[in-house]
Amino acid sequence: MPKEFKIAKGLKDWYGREAILRNEIKDALKRVFERYGYNPIETPMIERAETVKFKGGEEIQKEIFTLKDQGKRELALRFDQTLPLARFVASNKDVKFPFKRYVIGEVFRDGPTQPEQGRYRVFTQCDVDILGVKDMIAEAELLALAQDCFKEMGLGNITVKINNRKLLDGILEYAGVPDKDKFNTIIILDKMDKIGIEGVKKEIKLLLPKEKIDKLVSAITKAKNNNETYKKLTEIISSKNGIEGLNEIKQLLDYSKNMGFNFIEFDPSLARGLDYYTGTTIEVYLKDKSVVKSAVLAGGRFDNMIGAFSGGKKEIPAVGFSFGLERIAMILNDIKKNLKSSNTELYLIPINTAKECLKIANSLRRKGLIVAMTLKGKKMGQAITYADSLGIPYAGIIGEDELKEDSITIKNLKTREQKKIKINEAYKYLKAK
Repeated sequence: MPKEFKIAKGLKDWYGREAILRNEIKDALKRVFERYGYNPIETPMIERAETVKFKGGEEIQKEIFTLKDQGKRELALRFDQTLPLARFVASNKDVKFPFKRYVIGEVFRDGPTQPEQGRYRVFTQCDVDILGVKDMIAEAELLALAQDCFKEMGLGNITVKINNRKLLDGILEYAGVPDKDKFNTIIILDKMDKIGIEGVKKEIKLLLPKEKIDKLVSAITKAKNNNETYKKLTEIISSKNGIEGLNEIKQLLDYSKNMGFNFIEFDPSLARGLDYYTGTTIEVYLKDKSVVKSAVLAGGRFDNMIGAFSGGKKEIPAVGFSFGLERIAMILNDIKKNLKSSNTELYLIPINTAKECLKIANSLRRKGLIVAMTLKGKKMGQAITYADSLGIPYAGIIGEDELKEDSITIKNLKTREQKKIKINEAYKYLKAK
């Protein structure tokens, strides 16, 4: 009995409408990234294991895909785009600062999967980063970029949650969380959008007594607006690190006000679970009802990472974030109507004119029309049914009579209306539709 080959657990093939939508999202993001002056870089999917494990944190370490090459060298698949960036910059002396880059590529995590929420073992991260700028103006530009990216994709109604790792450290200190339990507490706080405040309190009970939990929950609870939340925290935070984080939040809120942003939410409970964050942390959610409840963008400031990769020889401030392609695609697929299932604009059907139609198809393509042509000698009815099944909007029929007249019969496969026009008018006619 032949073996049945199935896709591995937690993975997905992308085809047709889904694949086209993913490409459209990538193209939309690239347009905005480049509009803001970011340039692409590409790094390998495979890194040395020591690189990938260097700053991943205990939770991520469990999810890293590892392998060995034929030379028995320890390798790993990248789990994000940030560590490869740090390795690249630390090892390239010709990088000029500020360094603004973007990258769109697959990352790999051997962790729990939730396909219904766009969580797979292999997923695509679309990252933008600014290196070499310490001031919060870098974050302000990134927030403007994020707003424009979501508008470009038709998802303009967003909420941007911001916090600061220094401030969060100050809150943990205020609540009396021991140093040994701080990062595990952050890991639990990072689950807030999945398990809620009651779930967080239940898990933290394993680390902290009730009085410390109550103090922590009180500190991370938002007030009625950003200014009130900031004011509340200025009254309880006393550590140098915490005050520095509060000052950075204030700077970012001031920049946001100046930019006219009304979608910023200062949330002291926001905790990113990666231990390389040093300052600002950011998550973006969609206000509109959608199938995805998790963040569609996340990131923050990682000022110490590149210095760590260079053995402390250079300290380079860095901030950036990542768009989750799978989650954005799920949302667009859910709310958008009439999504394309084919990029092809015209399906050319020769009737005893295949030789001539090859030349005509090429001529139309060179003008900028996306043309496919039947290559199997299908009957006209079969060819039209095939084109319609692929979601191609128009068929172009060229028989011997059309050829004599230098014409083509254009058939709208949705309305079934058809019209004979000159071949040299086909591009203009279809692009006007």
